[in-house]
Amino acid sequence: MRLKKLIGLFTAGLMTVMMSVPAVAATTYTPVAGTSCNFNKYLIIGAGDAVPAATFKFNIEAGNARAAVLDNPATTTEDEGEMEVLAGVVVKNPDTGKVTAPSIADVTFSSADATATTAGNNTDVARPASQRATGLTAATGVELEAGEKYATKTATVDFSGVSFPEPGIYRYIITETASEANAAMGIMNDNDIDRVLDVYVIDELNTTTSKHELKVAAYVMHKDEDKVIAGTNRGSEDVTTTGDALTDKTDGFTNEYSSKDLVIKKEVTGNQASRDKYFEFTAKLDNVDDSNIYTFSLADDNDDNTTDGNADATSGTNSATIPANQGQTNPTIPANQGQTNPTTVTGAQLKAGVKFYLQHGQSIAIRGIAPNATYEITENAEDYKSTAAGVDEYTDPTATTGTQTIGSIANAKTTDKNVIKTSFKNTRSGIIPTGVLLSVGPWVLLGAVLLGGVIFFAVRSKKKYDEE
Repeated sequence: MRLKKLIGLFTAGLMTVMMSVPAVAATTYTPVAGTSCNFNKYLIIGAGDAVPAATFKFNIEAGNARAAVLDNPATTTEDEGEMEVLAGVVVKNPDTGKVTAPSIADVTFSSADATATTAGNNTDVARPASQRATGLTAATGVELEAGEKYATKTATVDFSGVSFPEPGIYRYIITETASEANAAMGIMNDNDIDRVLDVYVIDELNTTTSKHELKVAAYVMHKDEDKVIAGTNRGSEDVTTTGDALTDKTDGFTNEYSSKDLVIKKEVTGNQASRDKYFEFTAKLDNVDDSNIYTFSLADDNDDNTTDGNADATSGTNSATIPANQGQTNPTIPANQGQTNPTTVTGAQLKAGVKFYLQHGQSIAIRGIAPNATYEITENAEDYKSTAAGVDEYTDPTATTGTQTIGSIANAKTTDKNVIKTSFKNTRSGIIPTGVLLSVGPWVLLGAVLLGGVIFFAVRSKKKYDEE
Protein backbone atom coordinates (compact mmCIF):
# COMPACT_ATOMS: atom_id res chain seq x y z
CA MET A 1 0.00 0.00 0.00
CA ARG A 2 2.78 2.32 0.87
CA LEU A 3 4.60 1.39 -2.36
CA LYS A 4 1.50 2.17 -4.40
CA LYS A 5 1.25 5.55 -2.75
CA LEU A 6 4.88 6.38 -3.60
CA ILE A 7 4.42 5.33 -7.21
CA GLY A 8 1.33 7.48 -7.43
CA LEU A 9 3.11 10.51 -6.05
CA PHE A 10 6.04 9.98 -8.48
CA THR A 11 3.72 9.64 -11.43
CA ALA A 12 1.81 12.77 -10.47
CA GLY A 13 5.06 14.70 -10.09
CA LEU A 14 6.36 13.47 -13.42
CA MET A 15 3.18 14.52 -15.17
CA THR A 16 3.41 17.92 -13.52
CA VAL A 17 6.96 18.32 -14.79
CA MET A 18 6.03 17.20 -18.29
CA MET A 19 3.12 19.58 -18.39
CA SER A 20 5.40 22.43 -17.42
CA VAL A 21 7.63 21.80 -20.52
CA PRO A 22 6.26 23.50 -23.65
CA ALA A 23 5.34 21.16 -26.46
CA VAL A 24 7.56 21.32 -29.59
CA ALA A 25 5.70 20.51 -32.77
CA ALA A 26 7.57 18.55 -35.44
CA THR A 27 8.53 20.62 -38.53
CA THR A 28 7.04 19.41 -41.79
CA TYR A 29 8.13 21.42 -44.81
CA THR A 30 5.80 22.38 -47.55
CA PRO A 31 7.84 22.08 -50.76
CA VAL A 32 8.66 25.50 -52.17
CA ALA A 33 8.08 26.20 -55.85
CA GLY A 34 10.92 27.62 -57.86
CA THR A 35 10.63 30.98 -59.56
CA SER A 36 12.87 31.99 -62.47
CA CYS A 37 16.33 33.35 -63.11
CA ASN A 38 18.12 34.92 -66.05
CA PHE A 39 21.48 34.60 -67.74
CA ASN A 40 22.99 36.52 -70.62
CA LYS A 41 23.65 35.46 -74.17
CA TYR A 42 26.40 37.46 -75.90
CA LEU A 43 26.95 37.59 -79.67
CA ILE A 44 30.17 39.22 -80.85
CA ILE A 45 30.19 40.69 -84.36
CA GLY A 46 32.88 42.33 -86.45
CA ALA A 47 33.43 45.99 -87.15
CA GLY A 48 30.90 47.29 -89.65
CA ASP A 49 28.64 44.22 -89.33
CA ALA A 50 24.98 44.17 -88.38
CA VAL A 51 23.59 41.65 -85.89
CA PRO A 52 22.56 38.53 -87.84
CA ALA A 53 19.24 36.74 -87.45
CA ALA A 54 20.12 33.72 -85.31
CA THR A 55 18.33 31.55 -82.75
CA PHE A 56 20.01 29.73 -79.86
CA LYS A 57 18.55 26.83 -77.88
CA PHE A 58 19.48 25.45 -74.47
CA ASN A 59 18.88 22.23 -72.57
CA ILE A 60 18.71 21.92 -68.77
CA GLU A 61 18.88 18.70 -66.78
CA ALA A 62 19.69 17.54 -63.27
CA GLY A 63 23.34 17.60 -62.28
CA ASN A 64 25.16 15.02 -60.17
CA ALA A 65 24.81 14.91 -56.41
CA ARG A 66 27.96 15.40 -54.33
CA ALA A 67 28.58 14.40 -50.73
CA ALA A 68 29.75 17.01 -48.27
CA VAL A 69 33.51 17.38 -47.94
CA LEU A 70 34.49 17.94 -44.31
CA ASP A 71 37.86 18.89 -42.91
CA ASN A 72 39.37 16.79 -40.17
CA PRO A 73 38.76 18.62 -36.87
CA ALA A 74 42.02 17.19 -35.54
CA THR A 75 44.08 19.05 -38.16
CA THR A 76 42.23 22.36 -38.45
CA THR A 77 41.14 25.01 -36.01
CA GLU A 78 37.80 25.57 -37.74
CA ASP A 79 35.15 23.19 -38.91
CA GLU A 80 35.46 24.08 -42.57
CA GLY A 81 34.39 22.18 -45.63
CA GLU A 82 32.23 22.04 -48.74
CA MET A 83 28.50 21.74 -48.60
CA GLU A 84 26.54 18.78 -49.86
CA VAL A 85 25.12 19.14 -53.37
CA LEU A 86 21.80 17.58 -54.31
CA ALA A 87 20.79 16.58 -57.81
CA GLY A 88 18.37 19.04 -59.35
CA VAL A 89 14.72 18.16 -58.97
CA VAL A 90 13.35 16.48 -62.10
CA VAL A 91 10.10 14.59 -61.55
CA LYS A 92 8.72 11.95 -63.85
CA ASN A 93 5.05 11.05 -63.60
CA PRO A 94 4.88 7.23 -63.43
CA ASP A 95 1.46 7.21 -65.07
CA THR A 96 1.98 9.62 -67.96
CA GLY A 97 5.77 9.51 -68.23
CA LYS A 98 5.79 13.31 -68.32
CA VAL A 99 8.94 14.88 -66.92
CA THR A 100 8.59 18.07 -64.89
CA ALA A 101 11.81 20.01 -65.10
CA PRO A 102 12.98 23.60 -65.55
CA SER A 103 12.77 25.01 -69.08
CA ILE A 104 14.67 27.66 -71.05
CA ALA A 105 13.05 29.67 -73.82
CA ASP A 106 14.93 30.09 -77.11
CA VAL A 107 17.03 33.22 -77.54
CA THR A 108 16.72 35.01 -80.89
CA PHE A 109 18.86 37.83 -82.24
CA SER A 110 17.93 40.20 -85.06
CA SER A 111 19.31 43.21 -86.87
CA ALA A 112 17.20 45.46 -84.62
CA ASP A 113 19.22 44.53 -81.53
CA ALA A 114 21.41 47.22 -80.03
CA THR A 115 25.16 46.68 -79.75
CA ALA A 116 27.84 47.80 -77.32
CA THR A 117 31.60 48.21 -77.65
CA THR A 118 32.62 48.16 -73.98
CA ALA A 119 32.42 45.34 -71.48
CA GLY A 120 30.48 47.33 -68.88
CA ASN A 121 29.62 45.31 -65.80
CA ASN A 122 29.38 41.95 -67.50
CA THR A 123 30.82 39.08 -65.53
CA ASP A 124 33.22 36.42 -66.67
CA VAL A 125 32.22 35.09 -70.09
CA ALA A 126 34.21 32.28 -71.71
CA ARG A 127 35.50 32.99 -75.20
CA PRO A 128 34.13 31.27 -78.29
CA ALA A 129 36.15 28.82 -80.31
CA SER A 130 38.41 31.32 -81.99
CA GLN A 131 41.99 32.49 -81.61
CA ARG A 132 41.48 34.72 -78.60
CA ALA A 133 42.71 34.97 -75.04
CA THR A 134 41.02 32.93 -72.33
CA GLY A 135 40.86 33.11 -68.57
CA LEU A 136 38.79 36.26 -68.24
CA THR A 137 37.88 37.70 -64.88
CA ALA A 138 34.71 39.39 -63.71
CA ALA A 139 36.42 42.74 -64.14
CA THR A 140 37.21 42.31 -67.83
CA GLY A 141 33.85 40.99 -68.99
CA VAL A 142 33.36 40.42 -72.71
CA GLU A 143 36.74 40.61 -74.41
CA LEU A 144 36.66 42.44 -77.73
CA GLU A 145 39.27 42.88 -80.40
CA ALA A 146 39.78 46.17 -82.20
CA GLY A 147 36.58 47.49 -83.72
CA GLU A 148 34.39 44.64 -82.53
CA LYS A 149 31.05 45.01 -80.77
CA TYR A 150 28.50 42.70 -79.25
CA ALA A 151 24.77 42.30 -78.72
CA THR A 152 23.25 40.93 -75.52
CA LYS A 153 20.00 39.04 -75.02
CA THR A 154 18.48 37.65 -71.83
CA ALA A 155 17.68 33.97 -71.45
CA THR A 156 15.12 32.97 -68.80
CA VAL A 157 15.17 29.71 -66.85
CA ASP A 158 11.64 28.88 -65.68
CA PHE A 159 11.44 26.86 -62.44
CA SER A 160 7.70 27.38 -61.90
CA GLY A 161 6.96 23.70 -62.48
CA VAL A 162 9.56 22.48 -59.98
CA SER A 163 9.24 22.23 -56.18
CA PHE A 164 12.08 21.78 -53.72
CA PRO A 165 11.31 19.59 -50.62
CA GLU A 166 14.26 20.35 -48.32
CA PRO A 167 16.94 22.97 -47.67
CA GLY A 168 20.06 22.44 -49.75
CA ILE A 169 21.94 23.18 -52.97
CA TYR A 170 20.16 21.72 -55.99
CA ARG A 171 22.39 21.40 -59.06
CA TYR A 172 21.44 21.66 -62.73
CA ILE A 173 23.52 21.57 -65.91
CA ILE A 174 22.68 23.97 -68.76
CA THR A 175 24.01 23.06 -72.22
CA GLU A 176 23.90 25.15 -75.37
CA THR A 177 22.35 23.00 -78.08
CA ALA A 178 24.39 22.56 -81.24
CA SER A 179 22.88 24.15 -84.34
CA GLU A 180 23.96 23.14 -87.83
CA ALA A 181 22.24 26.21 -89.27
CA ASN A 182 24.17 28.56 -86.98
CA ALA A 183 27.45 26.78 -87.63
CA ALA A 184 26.90 27.02 -91.39
CA MET A 185 26.33 30.77 -91.18
CA GLY A 186 29.63 31.26 -89.37
CA ILE A 187 28.53 31.42 -85.72
CA MET A 188 31.06 29.89 -83.39
CA ASN A 189 29.93 28.52 -80.03
CA ASP A 190 31.44 29.19 -76.65
CA ASN A 191 34.55 27.14 -75.88
CA ASP A 192 32.65 25.67 -72.93
CA ILE A 193 29.11 24.69 -73.91
CA ASP A 194 28.08 23.71 -70.36
CA ARG A 195 27.19 25.84 -67.34
CA VAL A 196 26.41 24.79 -63.77
CA LEU A 197 23.34 26.36 -62.20
CA ASP A 198 22.99 25.87 -58.44
CA VAL A 199 19.69 26.65 -56.71
CA TYR A 200 20.10 27.56 -53.03
CA VAL A 201 17.07 26.63 -50.91
CA ILE A 202 17.20 27.71 -47.27
CA ASP A 203 15.21 27.28 -44.07
CA GLU A 204 13.73 30.57 -42.94
CA LEU A 205 11.62 31.35 -39.88
CA ASN A 206 8.31 32.99 -40.65
CA THR A 207 8.02 35.56 -37.87
CA THR A 208 4.27 35.85 -38.39
CA THR A 209 3.45 32.15 -38.02
CA SER A 210 6.56 31.19 -36.01
CA LYS A 211 7.01 28.31 -38.41
CA HIS A 212 10.07 27.32 -40.40
CA GLU A 213 9.52 27.50 -44.14
CA LEU A 214 11.53 26.88 -47.27
CA LYS A 215 12.74 29.74 -49.44
CA VAL A 216 14.67 29.88 -52.73
CA ALA A 217 17.47 32.25 -51.74
CA ALA A 218 19.70 32.36 -54.80
CA TYR A 219 20.47 31.05 -58.29
CA VAL A 220 24.20 30.93 -58.98
CA MET A 221 25.72 30.11 -62.40
CA HIS A 222 29.32 28.97 -62.69
CA LYS A 223 31.46 26.87 -65.02
CA ASP A 224 33.06 24.06 -63.02
CA GLU A 225 31.00 21.16 -61.70
CA ASP A 226 33.74 20.41 -59.17
CA LYS A 227 33.22 23.80 -57.55
CA VAL A 228 30.89 24.33 -54.61
CA ILE A 229 30.58 27.01 -52.00
CA ALA A 230 32.82 26.59 -48.97
CA GLY A 231 32.59 28.26 -45.60
CA THR A 232 32.85 27.86 -41.85
CA ASN A 233 30.54 25.73 -39.70
CA ARG A 234 31.08 22.73 -41.91
CA GLY A 235 30.42 24.68 -45.07
CA SER A 236 27.02 25.89 -43.99
CA GLU A 237 27.47 29.59 -44.74
CA ASP A 238 25.01 30.99 -47.28
CA VAL A 239 26.55 31.74 -50.68
CA THR A 240 24.95 35.17 -50.65
CA THR A 241 26.55 36.24 -47.38
CA THR A 242 29.91 35.41 -45.82
CA GLY A 243 30.76 32.19 -47.58
CA ASP A 244 33.86 31.99 -49.76
CA ALA A 245 32.91 33.28 -53.21
CA LEU A 246 32.96 30.85 -56.12
CA THR A 247 35.93 31.67 -58.35
CA ASP A 248 34.29 30.45 -61.56
CA LYS A 249 31.08 32.47 -61.55
CA THR A 250 29.73 33.49 -64.94
CA ASP A 251 26.62 35.21 -66.18
CA GLY A 252 26.11 33.52 -69.52
CA PHE A 253 27.32 32.17 -72.85
CA THR A 254 29.24 33.88 -75.66
CA ASN A 255 29.04 33.25 -79.39
CA GLU A 256 30.84 34.92 -82.27
CA TYR A 257 29.64 35.72 -85.78
CA SER A 258 32.54 35.00 -88.15
CA SER A 259 31.47 36.87 -91.27
CA LYS A 260 33.30 37.92 -94.43
CA ASP A 261 33.36 41.10 -96.50
CA LEU A 262 33.08 41.07 -100.30
CA VAL A 263 34.92 43.73 -102.34
CA ILE A 264 34.19 44.31 -106.05
CA LYS A 265 36.66 46.46 -107.99
CA LYS A 266 36.56 47.87 -111.55
CA GLU A 267 39.50 47.97 -113.99
CA VAL A 268 39.59 49.40 -117.52
CA THR A 269 42.42 49.00 -120.03
CA GLY A 270 43.00 49.70 -123.70
CA ASN A 271 43.60 52.70 -125.98
CA GLN A 272 39.90 52.94 -126.82
CA ALA A 273 38.71 52.45 -123.23
CA SER A 274 37.14 55.26 -121.23
CA ARG A 275 38.39 55.65 -117.67
CA ASP A 276 35.48 57.85 -116.63
CA LYS A 277 32.74 55.59 -117.98
CA TYR A 278 30.27 54.16 -115.41
CA PHE A 279 29.59 50.43 -115.73
CA GLU A 280 26.50 48.75 -114.26
CA PHE A 281 26.91 45.83 -111.85
CA THR A 282 24.33 43.62 -110.13
CA ALA A 283 25.02 41.89 -106.81
CA LYS A 284 22.87 38.96 -105.70
CA LEU A 285 23.09 36.95 -102.47
CA ASP A 286 21.26 33.77 -101.60
CA ASN A 287 20.99 31.50 -98.56
CA VAL A 288 20.55 34.60 -96.40
CA ASP A 289 17.73 35.67 -94.09
CA ASP A 290 15.43 38.29 -95.61
CA SER A 291 15.66 40.41 -92.45
CA ASN A 292 19.44 40.44 -92.24
CA ILE A 293 21.10 43.81 -92.74
CA TYR A 294 24.27 44.25 -94.80
CA THR A 295 26.39 47.36 -95.01
CA PHE A 296 26.95 48.46 -98.60
CA SER A 297 30.04 50.63 -98.30
CA LEU A 298 30.92 52.98 -101.13
CA ALA A 299 33.12 55.42 -99.23
CA ASP A 300 35.62 55.51 -96.40
CA ASP A 301 33.77 55.89 -93.10
CA ASN A 302 36.95 56.76 -91.19
CA ASP A 303 36.95 53.48 -89.29
CA ASP A 304 40.25 51.66 -89.65
CA ASN A 305 38.59 48.38 -88.65
CA THR A 306 36.09 48.25 -91.51
CA THR A 307 36.29 47.31 -95.17
CA ASP A 308 35.43 50.25 -97.42
CA GLY A 309 34.94 51.15 -101.07
CA ASN A 310 35.76 54.38 -102.92
CA ALA A 311 32.84 54.82 -105.32
CA ASP A 312 30.54 57.77 -105.95
CA ALA A 313 27.21 58.22 -104.20
CA THR A 314 25.64 59.03 -107.58
CA SER A 315 26.90 57.89 -110.94
CA GLY A 316 28.00 60.86 -113.03
CA THR A 317 27.11 62.05 -116.50
CA ASN A 318 29.61 61.95 -119.36
CA SER A 319 29.64 61.14 -123.04
CA ALA A 320 31.11 57.67 -122.47
CA THR A 321 28.35 56.52 -120.09
CA ILE A 322 25.11 55.21 -121.56
CA PRO A 323 21.99 57.18 -120.49
CA ALA A 324 20.63 54.29 -118.38
CA ASN A 325 23.72 54.44 -116.14
CA GLN A 326 23.84 58.20 -115.63
CA GLY A 327 22.69 59.95 -112.47
CA GLN A 328 21.83 56.73 -110.63
CA THR A 329 21.77 56.49 -106.83
CA ASN A 330 24.56 54.17 -105.84
CA PRO A 331 23.45 51.54 -104.95
CA THR A 332 20.08 51.68 -106.70
CA ILE A 333 17.58 50.68 -104.01
CA PRO A 334 14.30 52.65 -103.95
CA ALA A 335 13.95 52.38 -100.17
CA ASN A 336 17.40 53.86 -99.68
CA GLN A 337 17.21 56.78 -102.09
CA GLY A 338 18.91 59.85 -100.69
CA GLN A 339 20.87 58.03 -97.98
CA THR A 340 24.52 58.83 -97.43
CA ASN A 341 27.24 56.22 -97.68
CA PRO A 342 27.78 53.74 -96.30
CA THR A 343 24.18 52.60 -96.61
CA THR A 344 22.46 49.35 -95.74
CA VAL A 345 20.54 46.74 -97.69
CA THR A 346 18.43 43.82 -96.53
CA GLY A 347 18.84 40.16 -97.33
CA ALA A 348 15.60 40.31 -99.30
CA GLN A 349 16.92 43.18 -101.45
CA LEU A 350 20.16 41.35 -102.16
CA LYS A 351 18.24 38.22 -103.09
CA ALA A 352 16.36 40.27 -105.69
CA GLY A 353 19.55 41.97 -106.89
CA VAL A 354 21.12 45.32 -106.04
CA LYS A 355 22.61 47.47 -108.81
CA PHE A 356 25.67 49.67 -108.40
CA TYR A 357 27.92 51.67 -110.72
CA LEU A 358 31.70 51.86 -110.92
CA GLN A 359 34.35 53.68 -112.93
CA HIS A 360 37.90 52.53 -113.45
CA GLY A 361 39.72 52.21 -110.11
CA GLN A 362 36.54 52.32 -108.01
CA SER A 363 35.24 49.60 -105.71
CA ILE A 364 32.41 48.78 -103.33
CA ALA A 365 32.36 46.56 -100.21
CA ILE A 366 29.46 44.44 -98.95
CA ARG A 367 30.09 43.75 -95.27
CA GLY A 368 29.03 41.00 -92.89
CA ILE A 369 28.21 38.09 -95.20
CA ALA A 370 27.84 34.63 -93.70
CA PRO A 371 30.28 31.98 -95.00
CA ASN A 372 27.43 29.75 -96.20
CA ALA A 373 25.86 32.52 -98.27
CA THR A 374 26.18 32.27 -102.04
CA TYR A 375 26.81 35.27 -104.24
CA GLU A 376 26.78 36.22 -107.90
CA ILE A 377 28.16 39.46 -109.33
CA THR A 378 27.31 40.29 -112.93
CA GLU A 379 28.42 43.22 -115.08
CA ASN A 380 27.05 44.83 -118.18
CA ALA A 381 30.37 45.10 -120.02
CA GLU A 382 28.63 46.64 -123.07
CA ASP A 383 31.11 46.62 -126.00
CA TYR A 384 34.13 45.99 -123.75
CA LYS A 385 35.80 42.62 -123.47
CA SER A 386 36.03 40.98 -120.02
CA THR A 387 39.53 39.74 -119.28
CA ALA A 388 41.38 38.30 -116.31
CA ALA A 389 41.79 40.57 -113.31
CA GLY A 390 45.05 42.46 -113.16
CA VAL A 391 45.07 43.76 -109.59
CA ASP A 392 47.18 41.94 -107.02
CA GLU A 393 45.27 40.12 -104.25
CA TYR A 394 42.05 40.11 -106.30
CA THR A 395 40.41 36.98 -107.68
CA ASP A 396 39.33 36.67 -111.29
CA PRO A 397 35.53 36.51 -111.71
CA THR A 398 35.91 35.26 -115.28
CA ALA A 399 37.55 32.06 -114.03
CA THR A 400 34.23 30.77 -112.65
CA THR A 401 30.62 31.28 -113.62
CA GLY A 402 27.37 31.39 -111.67
CA THR A 403 27.01 31.52 -107.90
CA GLN A 404 29.84 30.95 -105.48
CA THR A 405 29.83 30.23 -101.76
CA ILE A 406 31.46 32.93 -99.67
CA GLY A 407 33.25 30.46 -97.40
CA SER A 408 34.78 28.54 -100.32
CA ILE A 409 36.67 31.52 -101.74
CA ALA A 410 40.32 31.56 -100.73
CA ASN A 411 42.50 34.54 -101.53
CA ALA A 412 45.95 33.11 -101.17
CA LYS A 413 47.61 36.50 -101.62
CA THR A 414 45.29 38.35 -99.24
CA THR A 415 46.57 38.85 -95.72
CA ASP A 416 43.09 39.51 -94.34
CA LYS A 417 41.28 36.18 -94.63
CA ASN A 418 37.96 37.82 -93.73
CA VAL A 419 37.93 39.88 -96.93
CA ILE A 420 37.15 38.46 -100.37
CA LYS A 421 38.35 40.63 -103.24
CA THR A 422 37.29 40.26 -106.86
CA SER A 423 38.10 42.56 -109.78
CA PHE A 424 36.30 43.02 -113.09
CA LYS A 425 38.69 44.02 -115.84
CA ASN A 426 37.39 45.27 -119.20
CA THR A 427 39.46 45.99 -122.29
CA ARG A 428 38.71 47.94 -125.45
CA SER A 429 41.54 48.60 -127.86
CA GLY A 430 41.69 49.69 -131.52
CA ILE A 431 44.35 49.29 -134.23
CA ILE A 432 45.21 52.61 -135.90
CA PRO A 433 45.12 52.16 -139.75
CA THR A 434 48.33 52.75 -141.71
CA GLY A 435 49.10 53.39 -145.44
CA VAL A 436 46.46 56.07 -146.03
CA LEU A 437 47.64 58.99 -143.95
CA LEU A 438 51.28 59.57 -143.19
CA SER A 439 52.30 60.26 -139.71
CA VAL A 440 52.61 63.94 -138.88
CA GLY A 441 56.28 64.91 -138.97
CA PRO A 442 59.12 66.38 -141.15
CA TRP A 443 57.84 64.62 -144.28
CA VAL A 444 54.61 66.61 -144.11
CA LEU A 445 56.57 69.86 -144.15
CA LEU A 446 58.76 68.65 -147.05
CA GLY A 447 55.69 67.66 -149.04
CA ALA A 448 54.20 71.11 -148.53
CA VAL A 449 57.41 72.79 -149.79
CA LEU A 450 57.57 70.58 -152.87
CA LEU A 451 53.92 71.16 -153.61
CA GLY A 452 54.40 74.90 -153.25
CA GLY A 453 57.34 74.79 -155.68
CA VAL A 454 55.35 72.90 -158.28
CA ILE A 455 52.51 75.41 -158.05
CA PHE A 456 54.99 78.33 -158.29
CA PHE A 457 56.66 77.01 -161.43
CA ALA A 458 53.33 76.16 -163.02
CA VAL A 459 51.98 79.67 -162.48
CA ARG A 460 55.22 81.26 -163.75
CA SER A 461 55.28 79.11 -166.83
CA LYS A 462 51.69 80.01 -167.62
CA LYS A 463 52.43 83.73 -167.23
CA LYS A 464 55.43 83.48 -169.57
CA TYR A 465 53.35 81.63 -172.13
CA ASP A 466 50.65 84.30 -172.05
CA GLU A 467 53.23 87.08 -172.62
CA GLU A 468 54.51 85.39 -175.70
